[in-house]
Amino acid sequence: KAVVSTQSGHYGRASSDSEAETPVSRAPVRQYSSILEESDEEKRVVRSSKDKRFSEINETIKAIRNHKKIRDVAKVEEGFVALCRIYSKSTGVLEKNGCPRAFIRCIADLELYVKEVWEDKEGRKKLNKMNSKALAALRQNVRKYNRDFVADIEAYFKDPDSYEEVIEEDEDVEVKSDDDDDAVAPSKLAKKPRTVSKPAEDDDDSDDMWDDSEDESSSDDDVPAIGYTAAYFLKKKDGDKKDKPDRKKKAPRQQAPKVSISQEDEGWTTVSGTDKVAKEKPLFEEDAEITVELVNQKIAELSSIRGRRGANRQKNIETFELLSGVCVTEGLGIPILAKCQYYTCLAIFDYNPNMAVCMKVEIWVQLITTLDKLLTLLEEHREVHFIEQMPEEEENLEDDTRALTVAGSILVILERTDDEFTKLLRNLDPHGTEYVQRLSDETKLCALILRVKAELDHRRASHEEMCRVYLREIEHLYYKVDYKSVEIEEDSKDKMDKLCKYIYRYDTTDRIRTRAMLCHIYHHALHNRWAQGRDLMLMSHLQQSISHADIPTKILHNRTMVQLGLCAFRKGLIQHAHTTLNEIQSSQKSKELLAQGLSTQRMSERNLEQEKIEKQRQIPFHMHINLELLEYSYLTCAMLLEVPHMAAHQYDQRKKLSRTFHYQLRNADKSPLVGPPDSMREHLVASAKAMMKADWKTCADTLLAHKIWGLMPNAEEVKAMLKQKIKEESLRTYIFTYSACYDSISPLVLSKMFDLTNAQIHATISKMILNDELKASWDKPTDLLMLHRAESSKLQSLAKQTADKLMYVMENTEKMLDQRGMNIGTTFQNKSGSGQTGLPWQSSWSSNIYQHSNKKEKSTDCDSALIPLL
Repeated sequence: KAVVSTQSGHYGRASSDSEAETPVSRAPVRQYSSILEESDEEKRVVRSSKDKRFSEINETIKAIRNHKKIRDVAKVEEGFVALCRIYSKSTGVLEKNGCPRAFIRCIADLELYVKEVWEDKEGRKKLNKMNSKALAALRQNVRKYNRDFVADIEAYFKDPDSYEEVIEEDEDVEVKSDDDDDAVAPSKLAKKPRTVSKPAEDDDDSDDMWDDSEDESSSDDDVPAIGYTAAYFLKKKDGDKKDKPDRKKKAPRQQAPKVSISQEDEGWTTVSGTDKVAKEKPLFEEDAEITVELVNQKIAELSSIRGRRGANRQKNIETFELLSGVCVTEGLGIPILAKCQYYTCLAIFDYNPNMAVCMKVEIWVQLITTLDKLLTLLEEHREVHFIEQMPEEEENLEDDTRALTVAGSILVILERTDDEFTKLLRNLDPHGTEYVQRLSDETKLCALILRVKAELDHRRASHEEMCRVYLREIEHLYYKVDYKSVEIEEDSKDKMDKLCKYIYRYDTTDRIRTRAMLCHIYHHALHNRWAQGRDLMLMSHLQQSISHADIPTKILHNRTMVQLGLCAFRKGLIQHAHTTLNEIQSSQKSKELLAQGLSTQRMSERNLEQEKIEKQRQIPFHMHINLELLEYSYLTCAMLLEVPHMAAHQYDQRKKLSRTFHYQLRNADKSPLVGPPDSMREHLVASAKAMMKADWKTCADTLLAHKIWGLMPNAEEVKAMLKQKIKEESLRTYIFTYSACYDSISPLVLSKMFDLTNAQIHATISKMILNDELKASWDKPTDLLMLHRAESSKLQSLAKQTADKLMYVMENTEKMLDQRGMNIGTTFQNKSGSGQTGLPWQSSWSSNIYQHSNKKEKSTDCDSALIPLL
């Protein structure tokens, strides 16, 4: 602050006569500003460059973390670019203080995040265009940028807990208001008064003058040098006081001294003021007598809060287990113990409020263990029975003179457990070890099904309950193949016959009977019993009634038809296999129809809710049918049927047996460069083109070279069958193609060409003659095939096709005129204005032509062209 010499005109006289060295303090002179600028008294934080840079890095890291939570990849990419830019600007600070651990943690977590999003193919498809583009750029930038921090990132992965999420900032910073324009702290502004010399003779007067003004000095010091402004009258905050330039840390709170516990205070516990005392309600009162009725009331109390919002489900499970322990220790009896274990299973089912979500693995293990204990208890005490439709008031838990009954159903618990097992397998990774571990629990589950069946059989349950438990056993048996010996296969067959025939006889619901029959047919087809499976399918008339079934039953029907078609293929029944598989394969939705996944669609035909429902219908992975093997088998059947058909109808391309096969041929023809076959479809197309040339060796070698045939049961037998079929169909193709070039042909020549016996040659050609596919006959004396040239030439075939097209046009024209209300007998007006009865293409048209010729009238070009064709 500046100290100046002034003349006091306030007292009416000049001070030039008496001068003295007097310190005078004044307020700092500042440049005058507007009232609005002076009224804006925001605080400014004076920080070092280190704090500024670390603060910017902290803010960017927090923003990136928030954007990752909402999967906003575009914002994450922007934040990463900003973080890299801030880091490059902070090189000077980082050389002195080192690289922050929070920065290393951020870029390492970002690399894991990008990897997780990139591997989630289903989630990537749901990203919009901007996020998808940002994800690709972010993945490339993160991988490139993290190469310079490989050692630091590896150290972070070894000990991630030692790396903080944000940088810890220093708290000792200077806070300064906007009134102080210069960056000098108030504590540094020391008052250094400037001395002013005055005459000695005026000492008395000057002393009197300063003495009189001492009382007013306190009020005059607060007056600013530039006068009163708007900022002077505003209320100042406590932080703006000059006597508190620095923000001080709050002193730690002193803890109260510990009080020694005397002998009189024994039994009491010292609790601090911040501790929370957990008040748990006891299971029973201390003086209460534990009886069966009291335990039953406790079970009813816990059951009443099932499904309520905010209920502690894990605590309910633990409480029921405690009740079971109380029943054992107090010796309350077997019925109440069985009821406690029954309600423990129900509480475990209530652990997941959402039915679509599978339960945790540890909860699943607990469920299996509890159900096993319950069944063991019932097996040891056969006098206790569970009755499904019994009210709880009619239970008998104590009276031994009557039947001991408990309200509930063991079968319902078993069905829920089976459904939870299916959901658990559906949500696990099928290629991981966890799936194999959980699949091993199927043995335990099947054992529980057999024990429940024995329990129901012992107490002579109703036919409805027996059919339900039989169906559960069938559904765990029908898709399994017996590989060991023929005896086990017969046992499996007999067991399926016994279970299914019981359901056929006693079931009153169509659903259980339908599912049992489909499982029975599937089991027949899986073990190459084609005749029994086909007969059972035809006798059941399921093709007519399956459209009214529920969706899981329709999925089972599709699986059964596919397995039946594969069975026909393995048996060499190519026509039956093609007919059975055609409906599934021609729809291009085999994944959805078999519930083995969701195919990617160009147009969004389903929304998220529909996709969620379809995922809940998927079957476990170990029950899948190989879709690639299915497609290859279908296309092989189509090739064996379509290539001879194309050779027989080479001038009529409208007759197609398989559009899928023709689609593959057209796609192959579009390829500019044809190389050696690699994929499954390329192998098939190359085989088909070889068969068109009647080159059966190349066709067989190319078709059977694919490794997919190793997945087929009895692969060697299937390959031998296919090789024989290729020879026969190549023979048919050769005869259809080159029959016009022969008058007669010897079977011996054909036998050498196609490696077939004379009997096989005779059988194949004779079948063609009987089916009216070939105009030929056998000459017995010479043993030659005499070909009759009854086939139409190319010109005759084109003329026939043209006549068919004209007849088609005529019929459509007549239908169009009838719809417009024009009668055929109306008068037809020609260009010259003369009228004639009927139309030119009616039955009277020929007579009209002859009348015109008699009158020597010129006919039109269209009439002269139609005469020879009709």
